[in-house]
Amino acid sequence: MKEMSDKHLDNSFGVAGVVLGILSLVMFWMPFVALIFAIIGFIFSWKQKKKMSNSWVTAGLWLNGIGIVVGVIYDIKVILAVKEGILRYKEMLASQGTVGV
Repeated sequence: MKEMSDKHLDNSFGVAGVVLGILSLVMFWMPFVALIFAIIGFIFSWKQKKKMSNSWVTAGLWLNGIGIVVGVIYDIKVILAVKEGILRYKEMLASQGTVGV
């Protein structure tokens, strides 16, 4: 009976969700890494919510939700910046008369 109650009170997914949410917010400047952390953390928090909802679940869902939004915005900005850099590089090559890429 004790094993059943210990398993029911297990909060490892909730704690992992919060840790991944914090990591996603701290490491938002690393393209795609923060977004991956946030998505995995959100899944862990959601799994914990199905087992037992508590403050770890709430914090994990909020942190990872914010991490997903910040990660998506930052990743879009990075993609647009890389695209702009490629276009400027092609223009520079074209203005020098070099055969472009």
